[in-house]
Amino acid sequence: MATVLIIGRPNVGKSTLFNRLVGGRRAIVDDLPGVTRDFTVGRVNWQQRTFQLVDTCGLFENPENIVEEKMKEVTLELLSEGDLILFVVDGRFGLTSADQVLADYLRKQRIEVIFVANKVENPESFYSNMGNEIFSLGFGDPIKISAAHGLNIDLLLDEIFERLETLGHSVHLESNDESELKIAIVGKPNAGKSSIFNWIVGSPRSLVTEVSGTTRDTVDETVEVDGIPITFIDTAGIRKKSKVKVMNVEYYSVMRAIDALERSDIMVMVIDSADGVGNQDQRIAGLAEKNGKATIAVFNKCDLVDERRRKALLRTFKQDLYFIDYSPVIFTSTLTGEGMDELIDSIKLVSKKIDLRLPTGLLNTILQRYSEGTPAPGKGKKRGKIYYGSQIASRPPIIMLNVNDPSLFSEPYLRGIRNTIRLNFDPFEGTPIFLKLRRKR
Repeated sequence: MATVLIIGRPNVGKSTLFNRLVGGRRAIVDDLPGVTRDFTVGRVNWQQRTFQLVDTCGLFENPENIVEEKMKEVTLELLSEGDLILFVVDGRFGLTSADQVLADYLRKQRIEVIFVANKVENPESFYSNMGNEIFSLGFGDPIKISAAHGLNIDLLLDEIFERLETLGHSVHLESNDESELKIAIVGKPNAGKSSIFNWIVGSPRSLVTEVSGTTRDTVDETVEVDGIPITFIDTAGIRKKSKVKVMNVEYYSVMRAIDALERSDIMVMVIDSADGVGNQDQRIAGLAEKNGKATIAVFNKCDLVDERRRKALLRTFKQDLYFIDYSPVIFTSTLTGEGMDELIDSIKLVSKKIDLRLPTGLLNTILQRYSEGTPAPGKGKKRGKIYYGSQIASRPPIIMLNVNDPSLFSEPYLRGIRNTIRLNFDPFEGTPIFLKLRRKR
């Protein structure tokens, strides 16, 4: 699939254009320059044609800190991977020296470029505002659009597809070939999520610095593991609600992270080995378990702790995250590579378990033996009775129990059923098992 990159200085409307083209609000948009810090990847489908679109970081002419330096470095490295560049400038306030510098760089790279002037709500007054300086960039007359209002987006799409076909790329929409398995990498800020993501995908797709909260957008990348396409999603660090102001950039970052968790099948929960399990880790794990997501717990930065600390972390995990104690626990270090192969092995294992199905006959044998050894609770003389059960769904496994009265069955009793299934059929590593009760006379 052809790849199109959106390039430009900060605050020219790249993310607004990205959202307009892919449909929806995938990239965070704010008036503050430099909001986008990672690549956001989406797929554009239009009139039975398609291409992959990448929203890049804004390129600062003179980076003022390590984050801005990394943003510029990573974006320039990405240029070689694009088949076509959308060079976006602000058509409302004119050109800057940063536009000139970027235009010079693009010309020297001899990359196929479509010149786009954004924020042009009134095309008739465009040249009176911009003057002839727009032609000084060397890319001719730009396509004048307003991403916010959808003006001339169809003209831009026509030009993109025409250029891609001229370059020899196939743009015709085929059958849905999106990855069936999605894995979200989630955790508190600065736990090392982006470092793990970059190690897995094999490139610096996510920005990594020592600054807490560097990642803002979710970053998707599909890689093949044993021939199976898997989409990994790097997310922003999730902090306590009380520490996140509503409607600011961090608020939207957290919302994107939660959305990534909800659309994933497996959550890799990253915990800083030095900090250990905290209240926020418990909330994140609870959110995953509530949404039926399989989980893999990763204690990252393990090169900074000794064996005694590792044993203490395992005890804490069993105590504070007991409700996902079926999850694999792995110690990793992206600096030394320790545990990374084990993480991939666990992902492959859990990806099989979320689709595992329990034969109805065996399930009812397990339920009968459990009921005989552990009588169901009741109220007064009325006792709970399980007539039969069957698995009605997978990813996650959902088992329907037909009973005389659902109100008679306590959560500890149901937990015992889940544990019995894990002991007598399969451990279902990393996978929650849901039990639904239906009254049947």
